[in-house]
Amino acid sequence: MKKTLAVLAAALVTLSPAFAQKTYKGLPVIEAHGRVADYRIGNEWVRGNWNVSPQLSPDVLKVPVHGKKVQVAFYTDSDSIRFDVKPGKPNQFYVLLNGKDYALTELQGYSFQALAFDKSKKAPAYTLQYEQNADNAYLQELRTRYNLDAVVAGAANDTEKALRMVHWVHQQWQHNGMNEPSNPDALTILSEAKEGKQFRCVEYGIVATTCLNAMGLPARVLGLKMKDAETIESGAGHVLLEVYLPDLKKWTLLDGQFDVMPVLNNVPLNAVEFQQAIAKHYDKLEIRSLSGTSKAGYVKWVYPYLYYFDVKFDNREGVAFERVTVGGKSSLMLVPVGAKQPTVFQKIRPIDYCQYTNAVADFYAAPGVAGSTAAASPATSSRTN
Repeated sequence: MKKTLAVLAAALVTLSPAFAQKTYKGLPVIEAHGRVADYRIGNEWVRGNWNVSPQLSPDVLKVPVHGKKVQVAFYTDSDSIRFDVKPGKPNQFYVLLNGKDYALTELQGYSFQALAFDKSKKAPAYTLQYEQNADNAYLQELRTRYNLDAVVAGAANDTEKALRMVHWVHQQWQHNGMNEPSNPDALTILSEAKEGKQFRCVEYGIVATTCLNAMGLPARVLGLKMKDAETIESGAGHVLLEVYLPDLKKWTLLDGQFDVMPVLNNVPLNAVEFQQAIAKHYDKLEIRSLSGTSKAGYVKWVYPYLYYFDVKFDNREGVAFERVTVGGKSSLMLVPVGAKQPTVFQKIRPIDYCQYTNAVADFYAAPGVAGSTAAASPATSSRTN
């Protein structure tokens, strides 16, 4: 027995250097030969998404923390390190690239806060117009040309129809944030996508919205803007859509670029409910995606955009008819209580097209529910299909 213990002790002494953590300037060091690294936040893996960059000091990875802390593991091609990351408390380490270049790397944990909106109002103050899909030749052509009935054939309910449709749209082209179509309507976008063109989040929102309208599910393009949308020079907004599900009598968010529908306790969520669920119920939050989009990856990416929300007053589809405006404004923006009403986007683009509200009831009235602004002023649309 004593001999066995002695052998084990000797083995531990022999192996101990392999487990000793190297340090540089008082911080732990891991080694790498290739620049690409993986990391794991909790149980969610993000692979091939991190480039070791010695020229950045520090190179910051922002880590979402749902709760008091989360374990983060960082993996190079030859080494790894782990931390318990807490909100507001950075964790630093070095990655030694090819034995000569030190990359100072910092994990910054951040928490989530549910935004406050006015939920006391019950009756909407605004009337929003939606597609009725009655003898709409444009929508009929879209439905027939792309056989949209086959896309949703066999769907058990409106939720499944919406999921299938946004998945179909997601598959029509690869995302390219710099390209725009010759005309911003679904038939043009899909035709040019067949020719090999690629488009932005905006076009995913337009096409998915129009396809859902063609199938009789009222839908609208939804614009998202960051809290600092006025001062950020680029990338301060994202475009997706919301669809009204008649069998559930509620609006739900869909993202065609990422092929996503957020769900909590088996109930699809609108954009505001999604923001609240990220902050309050992340563990129970589900990201439904027929493409397998990662919950952790998508939430981390989209959360900063879930601050300002805007939709058109007139969401009808068609050719050269007058669009409804309210007070000369074409859109309604939902603003958190106490937040600034933005008047410029990305420093140079005026936001002069919005009425502002803090009330969820104004934004999420069911199609056909009229508010106090029913006598809205018409204006000729700048968008023709």
